[in-house]
Amino acid sequence: MSLAPGLDRNQRAAAAATSWHPLLVRLARRRPVNFISIHYAYFILVPLICSIILWASAGPTSSIAYVDSLFLVVSAITEAGLNTVDLSNLTTWQQIILFLLILCGGSVWASIWLIVVRRRSFKRLLQSDGLYDRPPGQPAEGCARQGTLCVERGACSPNNDGIKQVSLSSMNASPADAECNPLIFLNNKTIGRNRSFVNISPEEQKLVRGVEYRALSLLSVVVPLYFALWQLLGCLGLGAWIANNRPGPALANGINPWWLGIFNGVSAFNNSGMSLLDANVVPYQTSHYVLITMGLMILAGNTAYPVLLRLILWVMFQILKALPAGPRVLTAKLTVEYILKYPRRVYTSLFPTRHTWWLACMVVLLNSVGLTAFEVLNAGNPLIEAIPPGSRHLDGLFQTIAVRAGGFYVVPIADLHIGVLILYLIMMYISAFPVILTARHSNIHEAKYRGHFPHDASSSDIEGLIIRDSPNHFDFQSASLFISQQVKGQLAHDMWLLAMAVFIITTIEASNFSRDPVSYSVFNIMFEVVSAYGCVGLSVGLPNKNYSFSGGWHSASKLILCLVMIRGRHRDLPASTDYAVCLPGKHEELGKEDGHRANSRTDGKRRGLQCAKLS
Repeated sequence: MSLAPGLDRNQRAAAAATSWHPLLVRLARRRPVNFISIHYAYFILVPLICSIILWASAGPTSSIAYVDSLFLVVSAITEAGLNTVDLSNLTTWQQIILFLLILCGGSVWASIWLIVVRRRSFKRLLQSDGLYDRPPGQPAEGCARQGTLCVERGACSPNNDGIKQVSLSSMNASPADAECNPLIFLNNKTIGRNRSFVNISPEEQKLVRGVEYRALSLLSVVVPLYFALWQLLGCLGLGAWIANNRPGPALANGINPWWLGIFNGVSAFNNSGMSLLDANVVPYQTSHYVLITMGLMILAGNTAYPVLLRLILWVMFQILKALPAGPRVLTAKLTVEYILKYPRRVYTSLFPTRHTWWLACMVVLLNSVGLTAFEVLNAGNPLIEAIPPGSRHLDGLFQTIAVRAGGFYVVPIADLHIGVLILYLIMMYISAFPVILTARHSNIHEAKYRGHFPHDASSSDIEGLIIRDSPNHFDFQSASLFISQQVKGQLAHDMWLLAMAVFIITTIEASNFSRDPVSYSVFNIMFEVVSAYGCVGLSVGLPNKNYSFSGGWHSASKLILCLVMIRGRHRDLPASTDYAVCLPGKHEELGKEDGHRANSRTDGKRRGLQCAKLS
């Protein structure tokens, strides 16, 4: 049946557009563009484009199927590190494509762009607030006194960009400094959960924006330098050492030793696990410099990144405190102090002191457990016993570090003790748990928003958890309750996908299982799926093959694993309501919600006291 019979073509087109308009509006309202949706779009569109380029640029001796091309591209950008073909057989241009995808798919790289976007948003907001109107070089209206950069309420000194300089003094400032401290209003009454600022006036909100703009400006320098220097120095060191000491394995695979060092360095820092060598890092299992350098880069780019970044900022703060007082030094010191005091308001990978210590302890604990299991369970294993004792301990430590995120293997995984494989399966799944739990525990608003509290928990229990879990008070019971609920929620979030993927892949690979039930066992499929979901890259492999176990699967199974890798890459992202990913306007909305809830709790307590007195 035609639409609106009797109308001409233009009228029918206008009527159709009008009828679709409400639907589009509803869809736009239902699916707003936020950090998560943009992140998904990036990790879906870029692989689709690059897979065509990789497939089309194959040489006469390096042709690969398009499904394998798509698999390699997805594995590279998600940092999963699995490969269905030997990378040494690819052309140099194809290897460069994978190298760039690994570089542009890391979590640190993505966070840099988040900082840049939020900084630009704050800058535009400051311009609209009238805090960008003072010409550069105009004398400051404040004065430096007693370690506090003093400015009149609403008046600030300019920086080189023309932004009025808004500074933050310590919270224990003297009453005499109250008049000239622009953020003296930040106290227990105005700091809500997740360090959100509640019940503050619009003028005070403008001052906070100025400070956070300066914090983002500082991070927009520190984080890119961290990202660049770790990889630059690490890659140069690896390339020089391999070229001068052990070029044989690279030359045997037809690879330039310098190129191997650079590729492995970037792959290590971004926790990809891809290597241009067919045997991965096995040829260098006795090369201590290679293992130590790559192990440190694996930690610096993932699990230890929040710890090292906070350490760098803390050292900067100590240096600034030791420098002679001056407007620039004081402003820089107070900006760093703000970042250290309110890290979850400015950056997703920075946490408060207590949470950072907890994360560092978890890194040490998990690596200690993995190393102990490697040494004890592999006792008597001829493959491990053949390694010299000194190198054996270092290999065990490197493999433990790599199994949680790095994805490299220094010994053939399939030849390890079955107990070690079970432990590695568990560690690959929980690889992101320390960072996820730390981020959510330092961001209560996200936890409640995502519904990780039990449905049968009363609101008083939840609010009690929020109140007790303050930066100045630690309640072990509340922390344990929160972590247990987070783990349950994460398991419920992950298990259905993993179970479905394993079921579909085992069904597709039934013919291979009938032909070779040992190599295509259910455990091996589970190991590969969990490795892909954890974006780790370890694989039991196939007999007489150097590529991953998934390289022997059917095309449909490879496509399923691509979806698993993309989904796994997004499991440790912060929620769209996280303050560190929200734009300034969203910050204020969440702050108002917290303020309304705080006022409601206060009013409720006041009414309860009044009723108690009357009774």
